[in-house]
Amino acid sequence: MFVRCEASILHADLDSFYASVEQRDDPALRGRPVIVGGGVVLAASYEAKAYGVRTAMGGVQARRLCPRAVVVPPRMSAYTRASEAVFAVFRHCTPVVEPLSVDEAFLDVGGLRRLCGTPVEIAARLRADVRDQVGLPITVGVARTKFLAKVASQEAKPDGLLLVPPDQELAFLHPLPVRRLWGVGAVTADKLHAHGIHTVADVAELSESTLASMVGDAMGRQLYALSRNIDRRRVTVGVRRRSVGAQRALGRAGSSMSPPRLTRWWSPWSTGSPAGCAPPDAPAEPWCCACDSTTSAAPPGHTRCRGRLRRRSRSWPPPAAGRGGRAGHRHAGTDPGRLRGLRYRPQRRPAADAAV
Repeated sequence: MFVRCEASILHADLDSFYASVEQRDDPALRGRPVIVGGGVVLAASYEAKAYGVRTAMGGVQARRLCPRAVVVPPRMSAYTRASEAVFAVFRHCTPVVEPLSVDEAFLDVGGLRRLCGTPVEIAARLRADVRDQVGLPITVGVARTKFLAKVASQEAKPDGLLLVPPDQELAFLHPLPVRRLWGVGAVTADKLHAHGIHTVADVAELSESTLASMVGDAMGRQLYALSRNIDRRRVTVGVRRRSVGAQRALGRAGSSMSPPRLTRWWSPWSTGSPAGCAPPDAPAEPWCCACDSTTSAAPPGHTRCRGRLRRRSRSWPPPAAGRGGRAGHRHAGTDPGRLRGLRYRPQRRPAADAAV
């Protein structure tokens, strides 16, 4: 069973990635609160976060919290280029890189001490290279396990570097709130809080069976292990994204958009397969256009009932994928007045086909 003795795992995480790219490319935005996205916040600069703006927040609420914010539309091609440049820096640092998303990854620098220095020295040089070559701020956590390296990077944000020495792991981890444990969201945190459990130390005092009775068997096992920093996973090379696709969120703005305006809004994303979703030589597969709509027909602000989100999908062969994006809401039976978002993804092949 794999157990690492040295703190040589890096978790590198770009800070407010989309917003940082916008500030990098437009000097007028630097030092100002920036919100990427319209109907829904896709990213917010730290200047905007200081006012309480958060990712996935509704655009109206975000602008109410931060009236001075500059709202910019997303530029996915720019973010893709920036991500590729950053990952090139990662792989120049070490060949053992495990991507987590477009803006974060695990790196294993174990065994590089004689060539490149200590893990902290490597992390500091990595941060400098990303800033000098790509122009973006990045935070790096260094620890013995993947879990703790990610926690360290969260604690070091923004634009920081934090090492958790092996002999200080629990002293660092236990005072933190339970939300720092992987898998603990608002619902699980509320369950734990109801039992008087607020910190990781509180979790570590409980047996696995006690935790399982509170949050279920699987989550109980996970919390029991993580609260003791038991994480034997290696940094894995060659991990691919499990899914590809593209999406655009409307939020409540969809209620006031006419069908022609919806078509103009979606058209940059609807010509053929979404840009960046598949390599040019990828085999043609059907594409699915999913429409997110609300069950409430009331205009925004006229009712306290927001309604439930409903998703309807329809598939098109590759040549007609663009048509699917332009007319997806009509064919999926969605009232344009209730539309909240559109998304593209390749349709999954049946298991029998996938095995061929």
